[in-house]
Amino acid sequence: MKLKLLYSVLTIFLFGFNGYAQLLDKLKERAKEKGLETQEVSFDSTNNEKHRTTSYEAEELTVNTASDFFTNDVVMDLYNKDGQLVQSSYFDAETIAMRTEQVGRKDPIYHDSKGYFYGFNQEVNHYEKMQILPASSMGFMTAGMVTQGYKLPPEPYYQAFGELSKIDIALNFLVLEMAFIYKPEHFENDSNYRLQNVPCIPNVCVRFYYNYPEYKGSYIQFDDEGRLVELYVNSTDPAFDDGKNPTGKFVYRYDECSVRLPDAVEQSMIPGPLGKILPLEKGLEPWKYNKKDKKKDNNNN
Repeated sequence: MKLKLLYSVLTIFLFGFNGYAQLLDKLKERAKEKGLETQEVSFDSTNNEKHRTTSYEAEELTVNTASDFFTNDVVMDLYNKDGQLVQSSYFDAETIAMRTEQVGRKDPIYHDSKGYFYGFNQEVNHYEKMQILPASSMGFMTAGMVTQGYKLPPEPYYQAFGELSKIDIALNFLVLEMAFIYKPEHFENDSNYRLQNVPCIPNVCVRFYYNYPEYKGSYIQFDDEGRLVELYVNSTDPAFDDGKNPTGKFVYRYDECSVRLPDAVEQSMIPGPLGKILPLEKGLEPWKYNKKDKKKDNNNN
């Protein structure tokens, strides 16, 4: 059966980065076996340490509940290098879910707080959901790819990832979650960025231009309330040798929106019965959880 489920993870924010190791290659092969529609997504997996910054004094982030972190609804529009709208993502802070509507496509894609993405199977006329990796692994991988690919300070992202992991929430919203992570102070007094005030409605915004030569013209911008409103990325890094230099702009709006996850049939990226046997949500060594599971089962009896 040919599935129409979109293999969309990571295509939203990495416009053709090249060299992303073997994991995504394996996932892409599996997606093609299942008839999933795929796009080229790759990444330079250079150690994130060389991009670390210490330009600001980190404030301790404490997340006791989801509402401590996801404080409001967000709409994120993605434009290509020609200024054309590619897609719009709607994040509902109450349901902790995102709906992405792509230009020219009828059925939206959804992401939830457990690391699942949802796509519509036209042949069977229902949604299917899939978890590429366990939520914790996916969040950690995404954190590294976003911060490296967009040359952003990694500390705030990893701090948020760690706090949310404690309450079993995955950073599964592919660039939109940056609206809750980054603030102007993360870029101030950092030699990798230069500050410039720019006019915006209704007041003045602060824009931090990149000083990385291969990211000429790229910037991240905040409004007078310290909210992320734009991220423009233009890279000519020679490491991206596939001829698809990432260029595009994310525009963030803080409008109320509602997202209701559709009923969906869960699919596995692992073929055959093995996909049902392995409890992937428990990571690569699920047997370590056997004792805990037995205790839970005994307590429930």
